[in-house]
Amino acid sequence: MPKDKKLVNFSEDYELNNRLKRNNKRQTEENRLKLKNIGDKTKKQLDKKRLTHEELDKAIELNKNKLD
Repeated sequence: MPKDKKLVNFSEDYELNNRLKRNNKRQTEENRLKLKNIGDKTKKQLDKKRLTHEELDKAIELNKNKLD
């Protein structure tokens, strides 16, 4: 799998919707905004510029109460 396929593109709604769907969360504009915030915080914690889908899924698990 190419490296960029493993990385989350936070500017693409379909990618955010995919992560929400895989984590049994609603695919709404509000949840996408919350997911971007969770991603930003996770990138800072990990000192990274990009996140993999796996890293974002772990962050969602830790913040699942913040998403509908």
